[in-house]
Amino acid sequence: MYKRFLIIFVAFVLMLAASSPAVDDPHGTANSIDCGQCHIGHNSMGDILVNATDSLVSTLCLSCHTPGGWTPMAKTLSSSDKADPGVSGTSHAWDVPADNPSRGASTPTSQTLLDHLTADSRITCATCHDPHSNSNPPFLRLDNSADALCLDCHAGRDNSSVRTYTGSELSHPVGIALPSAAEYHNPPLDTDGNPQPSDGNLTNDFALLAGDVVSCTTCHGVHYTDSNSGTTDGP
Repeated sequence: MYKRFLIIFVAFVLMLAASSPAVDDPHGTANSIDCGQCHIGHNSMGDILVNATDSLVSTLCLSCHTPGGWTPMAKTLSSSDKADPGVSGTSHAWDVPADNPSRGASTPTSQTLLDHLTADSRITCATCHDPHSNSNPPFLRLDNSADALCLDCHAGRDNSSVRTYTGSELSHPVGIALPSAAEYHNPPLDTDGNPQPSDGNLTNDFALLAGDVVSCTTCHGVHYTDSNSGTTDGP
């Protein structure tokens, strides 16, 4: 009986090993990274068995995803890239409270995102990004093709809060189609005054959804965005 169980167990392990290459995992042998470099099986510092405390998950990510990091990565960030809107930074902030009314943010409703806040409800890289799957590129926890991920935290920025031109400074409309009239700048113009993408810089183009629907990401980038439409943004 024991021998039969052992054979079944070995076959199961081999089956898992054979199927593992199909898993879309950026943190694998292709980047010379193994599980043990991020995870600890026993006595780990974090509650998801990572080699960092809850509050330092982003620090763990940045140990590689930073210029001169432990493993060279195409996507790199540094602490100076963390956005302080209106002041500095080119990337969405991390290690900041999820509930932040001054930035138009509130605690997410999705259990997937809630499960990946720190113990004190702060945002980390892993709140939005799943390091083990690219089913929602680029390695996102939720499908963001219609800004569902953005709006889970920034729910106050939906189309119920639109500019009325009555003197109230409300949010730009999202979730509605851009009217096909020149007065609404459809198609949008590049910095050279011609319809995009006339200047050859695709990174400054407004990205409309199907049907010319305006979304958060029509105007806003998440990483490597300097708010200067005349310059090329990063990768």
